[in-house]
Amino acid sequence: MAYAEFNNVPNVQTLIDQVLQFAQANGWTVERNNLVGANRTATLRIPGVSDYVHLFNTDQLSLKSRLSIGYDGNATPSAQPLVSPRDVSTFELVGPFPRLKLFANGNSIHIAIAQAIAGEYRHHTFGVLEKAGDYAGGTYVDGTYWARTGSWSGMLAQNGNNVVPFGHNTSNTGCGHVRADSAEDGRTNSYHMLCNYYGSTLGVEGQAGSGVGSIYQSTTSASYDSMWLGYALAGCDENTFSGRSVIHPIQLCVRRAGTGVYLSPIGRVSGLRACYLEKLEPEMEVTIGGDTWVVFPWVRKLAMSSTTNAPPASGNYGWAVKKS
Repeated sequence: MAYAEFNNVPNVQTLIDQVLQFAQANGWTVERNNLVGANRTATLRIPGVSDYVHLFNTDQLSLKSRLSIGYDGNATPSAQPLVSPRDVSTFELVGPFPRLKLFANGNSIHIAIAQAIAGEYRHHTFGVLEKAGDYAGGTYVDGTYWARTGSWSGMLAQNGNNVVPFGHNTSNTGCGHVRADSAEDGRTNSYHMLCNYYGSTLGVEGQAGSGVGSIYQSTTSASYDSMWLGYALAGCDENTFSGRSVIHPIQLCVRRAGTGVYLSPIGRVSGLRACYLEKLEPEMEVTIGGDTWVVFPWVRKLAMSSTTNAPPASGNYGWAVKKS
């Protein structure tokens, strides 16, 4: 595991470059790192372990990613061989960024971005799962997609487009991807959308989930039981020793072929847990046994509101990222 912190990062292209340097120091090979004007396009991988991960920006509002199984150094991320279906965007970024905290655990990288708005964060994460079983794949990428204005700017809703990593959306806006092939289901070079939603028909693009969600999302309808972690975090989370949050592993499952919704586990995200921040503050370090974890809000530790154009807020929901 490894950790690095950068202060006063001026823009998104510099942020990407710092992520690349950190990843390269922790076992990733950088295939390209091209800067044209204020836009950077980068590709990295762990040879023999991961697929290709593309990090890029086309403006100052988003940090974008794609996955691909093949690589063409002359092609844009969207034109790569066997590329994932759409961009994954960490949105809406507001720089310059006072703090950028980077974590490497196993074959995973977590990027925690403190926004220019005090108390507000965005997250971007990529890597290879601690795989459950023997299958081709395991590479994933996801981010926080959260508009700062609009109907659902102040909350996680059951049908809004704001989504946190490994979280819920009924559409594809903001959802990440994980690759997981299945010979049994006839899936090769197969990407699954990280959406925590199984209400639509299973298509060429698969569906994956993690349980991540809010208690409001998980109790709105029985069809949203896929967000069971919302119950655990907000409904029954305190441990009996310190009263602090239990930190919950992020386990990914994919939907299987056939009638009905049946899931198979594909692995766990290294060094990342979901937690509840009722008794914790952003960027606090928590020691559990011999491990140190840094906690962050999913977006901002602030009561959620359904008011249009309310400030971004994710209540007490948070991430714990392993530092050492």
